[in-house]
This record gives sequence, C-alpha cells and structure tokens, in this order.
Amino acid sequence: MDALCFVLLSVLLVAVASAAVTHTRWPYRAPCAALALWLAACLGALSGLLMATYGVVVHFEGIAEHETLRIPFDLTAVVLAWMFVARVIRAYSRLHRQSSKRRERHLTLLSLFGRADAQIPAVILPSRQPLAYSVPGPDGGHAVLSDVVLAEFSDEEVDSVLAHEQAHLRQRHHLLTQFADAFCAGLPKRRFTVRFAERFHGLIEMRADCAARVQCGRHVTASALARMAYDKSPQPDIASDCPVAARRRHLLFNERCCNSLAASAAFCMACAVAVAPAVLTALGVLAAACTWICR
Repeated sequence: MDALCFVLLSVLLVAVASAAVTHTRWPYRAPCAALALWLAACLGALSGLLMATYGVVVHFEGIAEHETLRIPFDLTAVVLAWMFVARVIRAYSRLHRQSSKRRERHLTLLSLFGRADAQIPAVILPSRQPLAYSVPGPDGGHAVLSDVVLAEFSDEEVDSVLAHEQAHLRQRHHLLTQFADAFCAGLPKRRFTVRFAERFHGLIEMRADCAARVQCGRHVTASALARMAYDKSPQPDIASDCPVAARRRHLLFNERCCNSLAASAAFCMACAVAVAPAVLTALGVLAAACTWICR
C-alpha cells in the first residue's frame, strides 16, 4: 500500500470510531468496549501514519513524482496528517499544564477547608449540597466528599461513591479526558466535537460506575447516583439521552458491565482496528516476497 492509502486508512479508522461513539446508542450498553474501540482506532491510525511516513521517506523520489495540480499529493497528505497530530499534542500539553495548575490550587484549598476522616479515605468538605469528586495528585490523589453525603447517605451508598471516585484516580481517567479534549481541540468547533466530548466524558463516568458496582453492587450504585443527581424517579426514562439516566439504565438493566453481544463485538473490533495497518503492511510485504520468489 502507498502512503496515501495509509493516511486515508488512518483518517477512516478515527472518523468511523468517533462517529460510532458519538451518534449511536450502543456505547451506553457497553461503555468499556466503546472506550477501547476509540482508543484502538487512535492507536491504529497512529501506526498507519507512521507506516505512511516510512513509505514517504524510503520512496521519496517516486512519491514526489505523483503530482496533482503540481503538488505531490501523497507527501502533502502525510504532512497534513502530522500537522493535525502536532495540533493535538500541543493542545494536550496546554490542557495538561492548565489542569496541573488548577489541581495544585485546589489541593491547597482542600488543605485549608477540608478535614480528614479516620474511617473514610477521603477529604470531607462542609457543604449543603451532596458533592463527590476526585483530585489527582502526586500521592495518588484524593477523593473529596461533602459532609452532607456522610450524614444523609447510607454506609453502602457512601462506599459506592468512594469506589467510583477511587476508580477515577486509580485508572487515571483524567489523562483520558484530557486526550479526548485535545482531540476535540484539533477539530473544527462544530456540534460533533461538543457531542463527542460530552459522550466521552459520560462513558468515563460509566466506566467508574462499573468499578463501583463490582465492589458495592449495581442497585446500591444506582441509588447513590440518583441521590447525587436529585433524581427521585424509581426507574430512569428509557427514551432520555440524559447522561445520568443512561448511567442508571446501564446499572439497573445489566447485571454485569459490558457482557452483551455488542460489547464482545466491539472488543473484537478494537483488536482488529489496532492491528489493521500492521496486518496490511505484512500482507503487502508477503505479496512482494512471493512476487520476487516467483520471478
């Protein structure tokens, strides 16, 4: 395959995976599989771009002769693709610096206004609203709860909320969200980028819900989520696209996380997408070797 084909393959992998995550409903039934599919598409796209770059470097003279409107088309496609990658990397670096500064300031405020609890591995803040979030840090970060959660939630619900926030810290979800935000920053500001960012953040929350359900049970996790969101309805609206309703549906209507046929198919697709450029390259090398042997 030539360089242009690898560039088109890279663009196709990322575009199809992003569209599937953004515009379909199955990711709400298999959040972990959807995240794996999108990350695998990014990995496959990057490997395809590296192979396209290698082809340009090795066969530079021949590729430079393939001109359209007096422009070496293959070389231009590779350069434009790397410009997008550089834009994403620059956006990620900026977001990472900004987030690090905000976390440092927030940790300082927590040391001033928060208090530690001997029985709960979290920082307790005085608040009239139920709050729960996590702040990554050099020592593994901190889970933060408001004292209203401790006063009004049951012990099982508090454990569920803590398990959710600790999953964010343990699995470094802030790095994934920064990468997704940097990817959106590299794209034009359209409705698609906003919707993709919202869906990706929702899938990250569902991934933490899966970790909480393993420790505390799905019904307890769903109950704690409803109380955090002031949702008093016993069953979430099936037709609603609200992220909280989608998270509650996934908890209440699925005994396990990502155990459906769609999840299995998405995991298999993720493996195929990640290795697709390498497989195509191996097939091309094998075909070239067979042709040389036959001669």
